[in-house]
Amino acid sequence: MRLLGISIIVVVLFFTLSFSSESDEIKIWFEQSHLNKVLEFEKSLGNELEFLNMKVSLSKSIYPLVDSYKIEQPVIIQRSQTGFLPLSVEYFYSKEDSIIRYISYDWEREPFGNFFEKPKIWKEESKKLKKYNAEYDKIKSILVSKIGNPASQDEKPVLVKSKDEERPDYYESNTVWETEVYYSKLNLIFESMTYRIRWYYYWKK
Repeated sequence: MRLLGISIIVVVLFFTLSFSSESDEIKIWFEQSHLNKVLEFEKSLGNELEFLNMKVSLSKSIYPLVDSYKIEQPVIIQRSQTGFLPLSVEYFYSKEDSIIRYISYDWEREPFGNFFEKPKIWKEESKKLKKYNAEYDKIKSILVSKIGNPASQDEKPVLVKSKDEERPDYYESNTVWETEVYYSKLNLIFESMTYRIRWYYYWKK
């Protein structure tokens, strides 16, 4: 009887963990497609789309092809929070054909919130380095399963000396994937005024 009870517990735990793993998986878009297809994908996740109306620009250092297209303001979607950090996604597209050119996924608390309320958030987040590292590793694992092993990666967070003498040094981690077709980077920055994980992806043509 006791053995039967243990077996039942094991089975329940297995299904619970399996469901949790599947539901916690971050859904990521990798296809260079028309904007409408991306919106259909976001709708398919089962959440009501929350669009954010913010002005965001791309620099040439981040997106080398920024001068090759007339890039519209991105469609920014705030997804319902399911994991450790809120996730907002940005889809940048070219005006002439509405083709997605650059994607950015940001895991960050209140990225577009009131600046004067942020010191409280920064103080709270500054105590969560282990949690940020764990979330970074989780996202990295998902990306590896989708697009393969990276071209380069930091094995652990790197302590970076701040260029601003009035601000402290900070931790950063980077993982890069690159082929002839695309460039992709996962970045963790854990700094006095920025606590964020960002993944971006763009096509070279």
